[in-house]
Amino acid sequence: MSTRDYEAMFILEHAAATADFEATSGIVDQILEKHGAKIDQKEKWDERKLAYEIKGQRRGTYYLTYFTAEPSAIDNINEDVQLTEAILRHMVIALDVPIAQHIETTSTERELLAEDSRKNSLGGWGGRRDRRAGSARKSEGSGGDAEAAPSADAPKADAPKAEAVAETSTPDQTASE
Repeated sequence: MSTRDYEAMFILEHAAATADFEATSGIVDQILEKHGAKIDQKEKWDERKLAYEIKGQRRGTYYLTYFTAEPSAIDNINEDVQLTEAILRHMVIALDVPIAQHIETTSTERELLAEDSRKNSLGGWGGRRDRRAGSARKSEGSGGDAEAAPSADAPKADAPKAEAVAETSTPDQTASE
């Protein structure tokens, strides 16, 4: 039978992976090898807070593997992974190109994603902000040309109110007064 190249991401139980990553990731490796997969590359990818609770867990450790296996083995791998408590979620993707080529083409993309992740973890969506700069921006407006500092032609706040009344009054009103 012919084999195919696969990429698989596993979310491991965070407590188990933190205590002994080699043993926890070894469970994944054993499942793959049990079903005839040949692991080409594997790496601990990231530890993150999960978007939602999975099997009572709020954090997970991501484990990325690249392997070669027969397509018929994938169903058996999926069944064994679902029965393993140390693995919260997983996804197996069949690659259209050889593993080495796939890794090369996605490495720069992964670096950019990791950099964005680091920036986001520092201070939310826009990175770390200086609180003083934020309060200064609020007092100046949004910083656009329309909300720039008042020009010299603009009326001053402390100008007498009588001038404003005189400008808005009609000639008939001023003559009768």
